[in-house]
Amino acid sequence: TFTPGQGTQVVLCIVMLSIVALFILVWLTDIYRLLPGWGPVRRFNSSGAEDLHAVQNYIQHCAGRRQDLLADAQREKTQYGSIGRPTWGVFESPNKRETTVHHPEFGHCKIKEGFAETQRMRAECEWWAKDEPHFMAQRGFVAPPLTINEPFV
Repeated sequence: TFTPGQGTQVVLCIVMLSIVALFILVWLTDIYRLLPGWGPVRRFNSSGAEDLHAVQNYIQHCAGRRQDLLADAQREKTQYGSIGRPTWGVFESPNKRETTVHHPEFGHCKIKEGFAETQRMRAECEWWAKDEPHFMAQRGFVAPPLTINEPFV
């Protein structure tokens, strides 16, 4: 008891579901691999000569060495964050150096020797930002006390 429009839609729905079911059946049974061009590559037209293999091995070796050098250079860069060179300038002690130590709990750590001198220089500098809580408390800037419903300010 369908109208002619509904009957057509039911027939189209059945045809569409049949086609989808056929595609799923072909995919699950891997029948499509029997068609020419759909199977795995079993052989290549040419495997190349020995000199081609030597050049390819050399290129692979050079590319691996270049990646190792880039990774080492990236590790050696001393920068803050991911933006590269700091946009606010650099003001550090010339006597700084990093020493790698093995901490029993945290593993490999770096100790910045000479950082105390850097902090002293920054405290005495006129133009360096002093927005750390320590300097703000020295100047008398304190946050207002927390009130109810304001756990984080």
